[in-house]
Formats: sequence, C-alpha cells, structure tokens
Amino acid sequence: MTRHFGLTATLVLAGSMSLFAQDHPGTHPQGHPHGPHDAVDPQVHAAMHGLLGTWTGTLSSANGPETMKLVAASDPDGHLTLTFTSDSAHFGASSAIALKGDAIRWTQALADQTCGASATLAQAKEKSPETLKGTLACSGARVPFTLEKTKE
Repeated sequence: MTRHFGLTATLVLAGSMSLFAQDHPGTHPQGHPHGPHDAVDPQVHAAMHGLLGTWTGTLSSANGPETMKLVAASDPDGHLTLTFTSDSAHFGASSAIALKGDAIRWTQALADQTCGASATLAQAKEKSPETLKGTLACSGARVPFTLEKTKE
C-alpha cells in the first residue's frame, strides 16, 4: 500500500511540475490551447512584447512636425494591432502587420489613400528611451516619424 501511494504521489508531483513549466506569464491572453494555429517564433514573440504599449512622438508633414500617437496591442487571438492618431492626419486601419527581428512593416490607411509603412525598434539605453523610427510611404512621398515608448 505504501509503495502504491508513493508511486501515485510521484506521478502526481511530476505531472504538476510539467504544468508549472508550461505557465506563460504575460500581458496578453493565452489564446486557444488546442485550436489550429501556427507556432510563433520566440524572437517574433519577444519583439511583439517589446512593441506593445503606447508610443508618442512626431510625424514630419508638409505642414511641419505634428504630434503622433501609436497604441500597439494584441487582439483576443494574440495578433498584433496598431492604432495611430495625430493632430491633423486622418489615420485609418493598419493591416498586413509583419514583424521580423527589430523591424516592423504594415499597410496604413491615411486619409483617402493606402500607404506602406515600416519602422525599426531601438531598445532603451541608459540615457535614452525605447524608440520606434520609421517612414510612411504615400503617393511617392516618404514621411518620417519618430516615437518614444511612454511609461505605463
């Protein structure tokens, strides 16, 4: 009886250790554990977490610099979403978002046109915050922007 109890206790303990090892702390939902989905590359996953949050900065427009805000979040399925606002630019939906290393590319609706957008994420240094520098390419014009991640 003692041997049977010891074996059962060992199996239960070993099983619970593997459950603890699968814990994934984070700021996004776990998703569907048994649904059909592609595995996420660990570097892309880390880059996505680095991007999540609120970013503010400037967009260099023909009218001079204007304030720009980006909110990067994840939807209930764990997909990255980008929402832009600005003083006067009329940003629409962001789509076709792709991360690779420290670079991000997406398609951005702006006023009545569709623009290509890209940016590079620079990690925080001792005296500088995380920055996101990029460009919007619309109708042959390239408009640069620089954003800094705000503390939350």
